[in-house]
Amino acid sequence: MPPSVPVRRARLFAALAAGALLATTACGASAISTAGASGPAAAADTGTITIGALSTLEGAFASLGEPSMQGVKVALLERGGTLEGTGVRDGVTGATVAGEPITLVIDSSDATADVAVEKARGLVEQDGAQILIGPLSGDEGIAIKNYARTRPGTTFVNGLSAAQDMTLRDPSPNVFRFGGDGAMWVAGLGRYAHDVLGYRTVATIAEDYSYPYDQIGGFLSEFCAAGGQVVDRVWFPLGTKDLSTYVTQLPTDVDAVFFAMGGTDAINFVKQYDQFSGRATPLLGGTTAVDGSVLEGIGARADGIVSAGPVPELDTPAYEDFAAKLAAAYPGATPNVINAYYYTATKAVLLALDEVQGDLGGDQAAFRAALAELEFEAPQGPVRLDANRQAVITNYVTRVEGGRVVRVSDVGDVTATLGFPADEYVAKPPFDRDNPTC
Repeated sequence: MPPSVPVRRARLFAALAAGALLATTACGASAISTAGASGPAAAADTGTITIGALSTLEGAFASLGEPSMQGVKVALLERGGTLEGTGVRDGVTGATVAGEPITLVIDSSDATADVAVEKARGLVEQDGAQILIGPLSGDEGIAIKNYARTRPGTTFVNGLSAAQDMTLRDPSPNVFRFGGDGAMWVAGLGRYAHDVLGYRTVATIAEDYSYPYDQIGGFLSEFCAAGGQVVDRVWFPLGTKDLSTYVTQLPTDVDAVFFAMGGTDAINFVKQYDQFSGRATPLLGGTTAVDGSVLEGIGARADGIVSAGPVPELDTPAYEDFAAKLAAAYPGATPNVINAYYYTATKAVLLALDEVQGDLGGDQAAFRAALAELEFEAPQGPVRLDANRQAVITNYVTRVEGGRVVRVSDVGDVTATLGFPADEYVAKPPFDRDNPTC
């Protein structure tokens, strides 16, 4: 369970005291002692920059929490930090930016909107986080955006939440996303399925919540615009183990089935789909459909599955550098969308802090201006932001071959409107169980 508020505060005060000692060593008499200081004021008094990190360290998505925090910490290790331990809740000491010490405070949500806001409030209002990195899950992102409006002096940088409307509709000026949303993560797949694979009809199946809505919405937006049709859409509750009832609802007279899910749901679906269909129908996968342990769990049946996502294996300096540092800090860990996105968010924060020499005054206006103008090479490719502070990304269409995920097409400059006219795209209803129509 996450530490109680008093424990978190105690850890923060200890870190702030350590930060003051570091500042004294580095800057001589200019450092200010934290003696007698408490709460958020302590961070301001010492010049310490306090960064909060929020992810799902418990609940249905607890397995995703560890790589997310690894990404945050690797970015801080690049700034001279040292791991306090290899546990997911262990911090980093000694990291600095623009000559100022950094304090990292970590807390956990459980992938629900209410808990995400509760924990964000604790990090910001009690632990003094001036910048919050997170959350991880889709519905959490919308809730954090709404909370951000109540904290105009704090900057919120998304971790992994792929909720489209975290930035697309009614964006908040203090919310930034340096990765794509769920619809952007399948960019290129719909057109590839139609134009290259020759598919004209598909059925879809996915967990019944916001992230798969955006995955299927993004895929169908392209596939239908190219001339394809969706014959049926099947939804099931998150965490359903026996999918047979839902698998049997899928039509057999389609060119392919698109499945947007991950983890054990993806493994269960493929195995149970084969039992029902006899493997007669090709499969198209969403971003997490053949990722990591899912690929291992599916085994040889994964060969031939075409998917799309923002973080494939690349041979670029940025990817290889991140992979090496990640493996050095966490032996056996390899880049994926989770650790790469949290790393990119943290790196962006540090680069913008460099630009303003660590100054977060004036309600962080100068810092946010620097953050909005950033352009840099992330492990997943070049990143820049649009007017809504949403990343324009490169996405990748992939195929599983011999147990490996191989790139077959790169799609550059993917925007939040997937290349469609912005006014027309935003005016349409948000993606849900029935939208987009096709």
